[in-house]
Amino acid sequence: MGKAPVNLSKRFPPAGVPLQILSALLLYIALSVYLLRPYFDKISGYYFLYVINPVIAAWGTYFLSRRWMNNWTPSLLAGAIYGFSPFALSFASFQQPVAGFSFVIVPWLFLPSVYWHKNKPADAFRFFVRTVFSLLPFAGICLLFWAAAQKWAGPHFLMPKNLQLTPKHFCDLVFPLYQSGDYLTFGIYHVPLVLSIMGVFVLVSIQRISVVFPIAAAMTLCFLNPILQVSPIVWAAIPVLFLAILAGLGFQSILLAGKADSKWIIACAIVASIAAAFFGGLVIRRFTGLVFEWTALMYAVAAAGLWILFFFAKTGLRWPWMRWILLTAATAIDLIFSARYLVDKLF
Repeated sequence: MGKAPVNLSKRFPPAGVPLQILSALLLYIALSVYLLRPYFDKISGYYFLYVINPVIAAWGTYFLSRRWMNNWTPSLLAGAIYGFSPFALSFASFQQPVAGFSFVIVPWLFLPSVYWHKNKPADAFRFFVRTVFSLLPFAGICLLFWAAAQKWAGPHFLMPKNLQLTPKHFCDLVFPLYQSGDYLTFGIYHVPLVLSIMGVFVLVSIQRISVVFPIAAAMTLCFLNPILQVSPIVWAAIPVLFLAILAGLGFQSILLAGKADSKWIIACAIVASIAAAFFGGLVIRRFTGLVFEWTALMYAVAAAGLWILFFFAKTGLRWPWMRWILLTAATAIDLIFSARYLVDKLF
């Protein structure tokens, strides 16, 4: 990638300022209340976890994302993308709100791995300890499901054990709102998905391939038989978290992009344009409904914003606040209204 990433942190507030941390939490709470307030009459007792779980998951992702993002908005959005993702919200399909702890604990349990001696020189011991720490999310999920299934805890079977990731779930990546309500949706929303492609380009350019290993392990577990009472599809929380972090990283990178990075932006713009054209073509057919129209519109918004930002990068126009407005507006609109659609469908 280009040299621009060095400078933008001077223009935007750092993500670690206490006021920024508290602001992120309050915004996550406000979003959760906005989404679920119409259904508060159906939520009582421990079912109120449906309101709390996304907030805690989003806040944990906010802290996790700070390892790679110095600016507030990318970290804020990365948290919201994960905590209020189609994957996280679709846990409302199950009658055990405690099942949602499985996606809530993942970002928090990854914190020791990414922050332990983060500024120290790399050596064999540091690599070994961080590898052990990276197993904490796997151990935490196993412990949650195993404990719930014990007689002294109920027993409670949080989710059907036969739920596995299938090729059908990969359609959720590009069509996240077409959710039947009886299984977990694997993916994030439209604009964040396009931004995550930019995040992949960044990851490849800095050659941080080791971060892929936990994701590969989790994806493998998604297709295996249950381990310690864990429904295999729950392991998808780890790759979904990875996509959310990539989306935040892609957001920050586009804010910083210079001429050398314009080729990556145009690649993302082309992907978004193809998706918009595909779903736009489906809208022409009468049997399609609002979900197809909204999907086409969101990909079109992503494409339009990226083409404009490509022009900025190619011509050397910095205009950081215009870039920020375009990206934030597109991502926030997609997240808020797409989440609204899913919550109304699930409740």
